Amino acid sequence: MIELTGEVPFLWRLCANEDKGSYSVAMVVPGPDDSESFDLTIETGILRLTADPDVSGNEEILEWNQNDLDLFLRLINQRKIGRITDQPDTVRLDLTDPEVIEIIHIVAAAGFGFPYLPIGVLKDATGEFPRFDAVVGSPASLNTVSGFKSCVVVEVAEEEVACVLLDDLPVEGGEGEESLCRNDLLVVDRMDLLHPSFAQTEARPESATIH
Repeated sequence: MIELTGEVPFLWRLCANEDKGSYSVAMVVPGPDDSESFDLTIETGILRLTADPDVSGNEEILEWNQNDLDLFLRLINQRKIGRITDQPDTVRLDLTDPEVIEIIHIVAAAGFGFPYLPIGVLKDATGEFPRFDAVVGSPASLNTVSGFKSCVVVEVAEEEVACVLLDDLPVEGGEGEESLCRNDLLVVDRMDLLHPSFAQTEARPESATIH
């Protein structure tokens, strides 16, 4: 268990892969300076595929930004995973809890995932289903060529939204069509979002490795 306060930094560790074109992303929570405990590392499986001027050398440590923290806390509160303590603005979390690890996957994908466009993977839902107005952190569904798929909204703009897939999205054949995987980041039109109850399954990301 860990008490989440402003004094406990959450960090991202980006490590260069052998192909020199991507960085693997892990979450790191440093142990207290006055203790003998080791840092807690959670591998996310997310790859940073684009060149980033903020990342140099073979490894880079980045502190979570406000968007990371806001999304993480919103999902924690939404799922009622954390336990409020007697201290103000403090939440106690079990970072080995599969649901917490799932949320860490989502936050990593939102911040570092390659934004795919839904070319050849979505069905036209215009006028066929009721409009679903989602906000950041909302669960939602997408009407895809492989059925309804679950996702989480991680960014909302005027016409588009970014969402993290919670299901694999296999696509076969056709030029420009590409299969997507759980935890991939997809940018869709706001009209493409459907109520989460449309999704056929509620798959979770693969379990992360904890060191």
